[in-house]
Amino acid sequence: MLTRAVIAMLMLATPALAQQSSVDAVARTAGADYLAAEKGVGLSIGIVRDGKFASWHFGAIAKGGPTPTDATAYEIGSISKTITSLLLARAVIAGKARLDDDVRKYLDGDWPKLEFGGEPVRLLHLADMTSALPDNLPDLSALKDDPGRFRMAKALAAYGKADFLADLRKVSPGKRPGQEVAHSNVAAQLLIYVIERIYGQPYEALLAREIERPLGFATGASATGYDAEGVEAAMLPREKFGWRYSMADMLRYAALQLNEKDPAVALSHKGSWFTLDRKTSVALNWISTDLPGGGRQLRTSGGTFGFSSVMQLYPERGLGIVLMANRSTPTAQGKLSEIADKIAAALAPTPQ
Repeated sequence: MLTRAVIAMLMLATPALAQQSSVDAVARTAGADYLAAEKGVGLSIGIVRDGKFASWHFGAIAKGGPTPTDATAYEIGSISKTITSLLLARAVIAGKARLDDDVRKYLDGDWPKLEFGGEPVRLLHLADMTSALPDNLPDLSALKDDPGRFRMAKALAAYGKADFLADLRKVSPGKRPGQEVAHSNVAAQLLIYVIERIYGQPYEALLAREIERPLGFATGASATGYDAEGVEAAMLPREKFGWRYSMADMLRYAALQLNEKDPAVALSHKGSWFTLDRKTSVALNWISTDLPGGGRQLRTSGGTFGFSSVMQLYPERGLGIVLMANRSTPTAQGKLSEIADKIAAALAPTPQ
């Protein structure tokens, strides 16, 4: 005969067990459907919830190869920009820099073009995507007929800091910085060089000291990336947003980003550009949206020549979702975000 205490325990446990079963079914179905719809090769899905991790892996690390694991490395593309932003936020909290600093404070010589209508490009503009700087340097439009983008990757590998700064002198914001949000790899690359100047260390050394070693990153073999045509794609140089990390790495990073008691994390999540209804804002390389039921969703995504990835955080729920795929298509990031939405819905708090 069940006692009242046992019945009470079962009533408390049942919703949690139901959620676990529900999210497992959602992840498995969504993963299989994604590979079929996107003609994908491999996919990894992971969640961190209240410090506990779970993951699912589908397909192969390369055509004809084994299934991915938690240690399989994927290129994370623009997700890496949130790492740069976190390093910036830490510098601000430590008093090494200010978000409203004119970026020219951290560049040698005169840079008269890095302003528009008297408004300079500031560190905040580089991180909240409102710099109004061009999207890419160098101009690789002449290499469009480049299956797998191998010639582009080779050109990027040969394009160093001096080349970037020389080309940066020739460009200026297309409008007043701070007004509109627009994707700019130029802004993100410039912020990396500014971070090096602030800390007085190479960016790779900072990554190792501030992120990789403290979080215990230990990436295994890399997956092979494929472009939208299914052709094997070139790997990007690390310093050109080609950082490669595993699901285990990214779940640890997501857990770090969920800790808003950390002043730098909280600062990097603080909105600085808002939509008219103020329900969506741009923080430091995060898109933050107020959810109808309360709380927020923070989103970032990345796409390279052969990889697609998404990270979505729900700080008030202690929930982070990471998805990484080794094929890049125009619709991949949107489809990955849809999977994250489904998983978040499956893990929604059960009404009492």
